[in-house]
Amino acid sequence: MDIAIFGAGIAGLMSAITLRAQGQRCRVYERSRQAHDAGMGFILLPEGIACLESFGVHLTGALSGTALERYVCRDSTGKIVYEQAMPPGTRGIRRRDLTTALMRALGPDGVVYAELDAFALDRGFHVAAAWLRSHGGNHRITADLFIGAEGVNSRARHAMFPDWPTTPDPVPEFVGLVHCDKGVTWAAHGLNKFHAAEGGIALGILPVDDEHIVWYLQFDSTRFPLTPEVMLGDAAGASAARRAFIEKLVGNWGHPVPSVLANTDFSRVHLWRPIETDLVPQFHRGNLVLVGDAAHPLSPFTSQGVSSAIADAVVLAEEVDGSESAADLAQALSRYTLRRREECVPYVAQGRELVQHFLEPLSEDSVLPIAVKQDDAPVVLHKKHNSVRAQEA
Repeated sequence: MDIAIFGAGIAGLMSAITLRAQGQRCRVYERSRQAHDAGMGFILLPEGIACLESFGVHLTGALSGTALERYVCRDSTGKIVYEQAMPPGTRGIRRRDLTTALMRALGPDGVVYAELDAFALDRGFHVAAAWLRSHGGNHRITADLFIGAEGVNSRARHAMFPDWPTTPDPVPEFVGLVHCDKGVTWAAHGLNKFHAAEGGIALGILPVDDEHIVWYLQFDSTRFPLTPEVMLGDAAGASAARRAFIEKLVGNWGHPVPSVLANTDFSRVHLWRPIETDLVPQFHRGNLVLVGDAAHPLSPFTSQGVSSAIADAVVLAEEVDGSESAADLAQALSRYTLRRREECVPYVAQGRELVQHFLEPLSEDSVLPIAVKQDDAPVVLHKKHNSVRAQEA
């Protein structure tokens, strides 16, 4: 089977790896060479790591990330309010490192840099071809199966469900990457998250290797609205405006927040604006199927985006294996939708609960900022400001 995949993020690359393992002919199309650096870093859950390793994606050496053993909830001064064990085997990892590992497993001819422009549709929503744009001009490609893996603003999803309602999530986040040996030491294999007492502002510090931390600032944009200057992206003056906005919110918070911000290159800080939406009725239509954020744009509060994208790729490959006709493929895609929607529906609900909890005043009844399966509930270690280490590590 010939397969065209749009998007060279985690979902797209992993889909190509799992499908090629069956002998399928896959080509990945990505609009930007800079896409591999976006996103900074993330939490990778153990089930995602197990899937990666089973398909020869090796997270070893410089690409191994760092173990995350506990979640530490702090108030804005840095005092510990709540502490909880992370699921055993969880890691913090740079996006660049995971992408590198995926590209190595995929091979040198895995990605073509061209942007999806439009689909040519036959009756019954069958994609006869896709039109791509690149520096060499527009060109037309054909395939038996087309996979949309282009993220939350997926053109493939829009083609399938053009009127599906999506609204900006009221809680956007800024994300930055800092070279900070002392910050990694201070984090001590923990995801540390500082919270405003009144709720609606939180800053997380995530170690992603031996030398770097990722920080992310989440805030209620209804209480703290973004100014036009802050939303300018790479335009002149945006980095200074972002620094001023962020420092106004958290610049005087506890150690090590001020030093982390002082060492941040704000020209490289990313504003991430997730969307709030229910899952689409199905993840496929005709011979077009969605994976990753294109299928289920989960709240960042769930920390399930990457592991769910990996699971999508594995399940899709399992279901389409052996499909020899259009009817076989249709049945396979239906099974894929049923399996993955069943897994993702609870994460959507948990994401909304986590957002609501974030908007409320900080209390000792804090919760782990990860959507988990019911039987994977982590163990509480400490509450009520019981610290297990010095605050000024």
